[in-house]
Amino acid sequence: MLGKLETVFSYMAHFMLLSWPEKRPGILFLTDSAGILVSFMEMQVGQSWNPNKLCLQAGNKLIDEPHSPVSQALRTGEISVQKSGDGDLVWGAFPLKEHDGRIRAVIGMVAPQQEIEFELASYMRGLEALIRMGYDAYIQHATSDIIMKLNRHESTKDLLECLIHQIAEIIQKGSVSAVKLTEVGTLIVPEYFTTQAVDGKGCHITQLAARFAGVPLTPAVEDGYRTVILPITCEGRPLYALFLHLSPEERETYDERDVAFLQEVGEKASYALKRTMVADDLRRDASKKDLLYQLMTKIQASIDVNEVLNEIISSIRSLYPHAVVDLFLTVETNATTPVKPLSFQDEDCSTSTRAYLEGSLVMDYEERDGVTVAVLAAPLLGKQGIYGVLQLTTDRTVFLSPHETEYISILAETAGKAFENAQLYQQSRNLIRELRLINEMARQLNRSLNLQEILDFVTKMLLETFSTEFCAILRKEQGKETFEVISSSHPECQGRIIQAGEKPISEILSSKQALLLVQPGSGPLSFSLLPCSSVTPIASLMGVPLVVEGELGGVLIVADSRHHFFSFDDYKLLEIFGQHASLAMTNAMLHNEVERMVITDNLTGLYTRRYLNERVRASLEKDGFGSLILMDIDYFKVVNDTYGHQVGDEVLIQVANQIKSHIRESDIPARWGGEELAVYLPRVDKLTAQAIAERIRSFVEKETSPKVTISCGLAKWSKERNSDISVESLFYQADIALYEAKNKGRNQVILA
Repeated sequence: MLGKLETVFSYMAHFMLLSWPEKRPGILFLTDSAGILVSFMEMQVGQSWNPNKLCLQAGNKLIDEPHSPVSQALRTGEISVQKSGDGDLVWGAFPLKEHDGRIRAVIGMVAPQQEIEFELASYMRGLEALIRMGYDAYIQHATSDIIMKLNRHESTKDLLECLIHQIAEIIQKGSVSAVKLTEVGTLIVPEYFTTQAVDGKGCHITQLAARFAGVPLTPAVEDGYRTVILPITCEGRPLYALFLHLSPEERETYDERDVAFLQEVGEKASYALKRTMVADDLRRDASKKDLLYQLMTKIQASIDVNEVLNEIISSIRSLYPHAVVDLFLTVETNATTPVKPLSFQDEDCSTSTRAYLEGSLVMDYEERDGVTVAVLAAPLLGKQGIYGVLQLTTDRTVFLSPHETEYISILAETAGKAFENAQLYQQSRNLIRELRLINEMARQLNRSLNLQEILDFVTKMLLETFSTEFCAILRKEQGKETFEVISSSHPECQGRIIQAGEKPISEILSSKQALLLVQPGSGPLSFSLLPCSSVTPIASLMGVPLVVEGELGGVLIVADSRHHFFSFDDYKLLEIFGQHASLAMTNAMLHNEVERMVITDNLTGLYTRRYLNERVRASLEKDGFGSLILMDIDYFKVVNDTYGHQVGDEVLIQVANQIKSHIRESDIPARWGGEELAVYLPRVDKLTAQAIAERIRSFVEKETSPKVTISCGLAKWSKERNSDISVESLFYQADIALYEAKNKGRNQVILA
């Protein structure tokens, strides 16, 4: 069983309690393989149940009786269910088995027989899926905890020591080891870390490593589940192999859960491991040869591409003043230093071409204008490729010693790495800028749950980040194949409707991915949203889908009139923008929905009584006058008794709809309670309120089916006459008027 009994049990119990019928008492408990009670919990939330004063305490033994369910489950390995001697209680026990059939623990239940409306044995047979879900949840949680701890380490040694000990703490059997892999995935036997104690007889992992040496490793389970192998790779690069292994003295075996946990941890830890390995490699390379050559130190110290290139050429020229120094590059750069593109067809570059293709220094003699010249070409080698060739040409035959050629080769290699580092530095600066931008965006978006504020902020950030001329956020209209512009850098585009089948919207919808669109010619892109009246015809466009609550909810678009304006980096950044914007919009919409549900009656769609009170109280403070109408559906009990409560609910909805259709948006209709409804009319005098109430009463009588009528009580207030009126007194007046309307025959409006 993976992990500590109590910890895994808590994850299993979560799913079991969800499946247990509501308001049914019972106790869920866990014992170890000896029947000793380890943990227990109530199955009825919020209430304690302990019939016959059961003695359930951690450490108690539950197998005193040979025929008890726990005893039988431990003995037979099968589910056992029994009733107590008096028949009041029913007990059940579910054995948790290891891969080899041994029972590690027992999950048990005890419940009152009269409260169980189902067969407990059948219910317990269905627990297997819930137990697996508990295991999966535990594995996910344990993996996340391990990865968080790994990210604190900066060296591979510290990270791997932490990783194998964390895995060992969860697996709780055998040993955990990590062995380094070569580039082709074979083991480097001397480089390993292990949790096993190393003694004079040697280490078990060295024997395993020798057994699998020379063969590219693949995930495997060996020796009848006594050895588990998982190579860790990241982006195609083999890193380390994780081993779970049991020594010959250990009798246990691993199981599928151990393998699943190891696979989950290995996959999630790969990036952290690669990060530390790359950092270790960089630290080793940074210290190599720097002290030997001051010139190389200067080159490596530079982080500016132009500065590196200048240093390379000026240094070589000072060392070899009689030579012509050329720098051929295969990558584009904005450097001011004269460089030449490396050509594979130019005969003048034949030696340099060979050096580039072979990846090593080449020295040769060439005929140029009838003169024999010596040409030495050294490739600019970086870790990720060859960036060009450093070429020396002299007009006389020059003999370079092996020491000098080696020096030039090392210098060119160092220059290549320095050039690569300078380029990476510039890229990292751009990346840092983007990360800061993303961080600022995430921070600002998480500060607000107001949808309009979020839309305005995203629009502003898009304009500032991409320096573009136009941006817009489109939202898909519910139940339609159209999109509405809900935010735009150009207000005249706000509210426009775009068909889902129109390009480029249709392309974004079909691929469900970000889109980078560039007009190949000189003409503008065809898109009905663009151009608006103040927008220049568009030549470059990017779009990204916005996923809200798992569904495609909109599209985010940026566009510009300049050709090839957006780069691939912009495209990737927009994808991240879309993810953050989608999440923020989802949160805002969920927040709005929760607020709406809190203040809205589910049946009628009217506001709740509490919200009505708050709005009336606010009106009493800021307005000069207002009116309140209380309504009661006449003989509503008769409707329920005659037609049933479902028809009664439909009548309530019909009356609520009539109220909503005859008042202003600023008025507050609410369900007061049961069949009583209310409308507060801020800044509406008595006569107008009476007319509104009479109109509602009349339409209810004519439009409802089955036909019902309403009685209305109307109360009004003004600060001139009622400066100290309270919400309660206003409702009291309206209620008295309503009572009078019902006493006078119903279906009428009475003024307080």
